[in-house]
Amino acid sequence: MNTVRASGIHGGGIHAGRAAIVTGAGSGIGRATALLLAERGASVVVADLDAAAAETVVAEITAAGGDARAIIVDMADPASVAALGVEAAEWAGTIDILVNNAGIAIARPLGEYTVDEWDLQLAVNLRGPLLAMQAVLPGMRAVGEGWIVNVASTSAFVSSTQPVAAYDVSKAGIRQLTVSAAAELAGEGIHVNAVAPGTIATTLTRDLLDSPEKLAGAEAKIPALRLGEPEDVAGAISFLCSPAADYVHGHTLVVDGGWLLR
Repeated sequence: MNTVRASGIHGGGIHAGRAAIVTGAGSGIGRATALLLAERGASVVVADLDAAAAETVVAEITAAGGDARAIIVDMADPASVAALGVEAAEWAGTIDILVNNAGIAIARPLGEYTVDEWDLQLAVNLRGPLLAMQAVLPGMRAVGEGWIVNVASTSAFVSSTQPVAAYDVSKAGIRQLTVSAAAELAGEGIHVNAVAPGTIATTLTRDLLDSPEKLAGAEAKIPALRLGEPEDVAGAISFLCSPAADYVHGHTLVVDGGWLLR
């Protein structure tokens, strides 16, 4: 059982005394979210399939005086997701905050998806978050409050520019799961919301935009004239887990530099 979860990095902060699980926290948006929640006082379970990446993030948090633990999870495996909930609760007690960030994108023309590829995409991006929610709900219900933030995408609203129909469907499903869960749980003091990132400067994005011309072309399509940073999304997630968002339920907060406006 964690004995210092209330201290946080600065001994206070808007998430002080809270325990959080962030999935896919070994890199990108998940890493930025784990770091920010810890900076603002939360004890953080850094959950990722990549053990080395998760431990690196834990080391970053603890070096700054925060409280974190790495737990390996395969979001496509129901038993692994259930074990995440159990192990996190054993370490931190009640989990107050769940950030469902882990996800994959399988790019195929629509007619070329195999059944296994389609099922894997939905297992990681849609079924996994549902199972993670189920894992933390008993604890949240017992204390009468909780915060769940699902990471959707602008692809929950419009088609991606690449042929990734399975990904688009999974993110639209996350958006609707957020709405349905919020309607069911709001009366119990449990906040369920989502963020919808646009083009964010992650390693994957940088690999795709691998020339100055490609990068400039992508930025020109965004009214803010820049790619988003993982910290931009982390800030939105932190807000949705804070008292400032106490009356916000079932909302999908778009973080895209205005891209959807076009």
